[in-house]
Amino acid sequence: MDKKIITPDQWNEYLANFSTRNQGRRARFEAFSRDGVAEEDEEAVFQSVSISGDRVTVGRAVSDGPAITDEITGVHGIAVQLDSDGSDNTMEFMDTNGDLTVLHFESMVDGES
Repeated sequence: MDKKIITPDQWNEYLANFSTRNQGRRARFEAFSRDGVAEEDEEAVFQSVSISGDRVTVGRAVSDGPAITDEITGVHGIAVQLDSDGSDNTMEFMDTNGDLTVLHFESMVDGES
C-alpha cells in the first residue's frame, strides 16, 4: 500500500476532494498515543473532513443515532494510505504531541476495514 503525504498548502483542497470521493463509505477511528492504542467499536458512515487552522473536523453518520462530529486539534501532518486498487484506505492526522489519529475506511477491494 502506498502512503501519500499531503503538504499543508494542499490540505483544504485535498480534504474537499477526499470528502467528495469517500462520502458514504464506512469508517472508524483509531488513536495512537504514548498511552497506547484506542480503537472505536462501532463504524459510522463518513460524511466529510475539513480543516480550519490546525483543527480538523470529521463528520460521520450512524443509522440509529445523531450525526457524529469529531475534532482533532493541533494537527501538523496529514497523510493518506492507499489500498491496492488506488482507493483511499486510511487518513492519518499527526498532532503537535506526536499522537496519531487514523480514520480507517472499508476497503473497496475486499470490504474489510
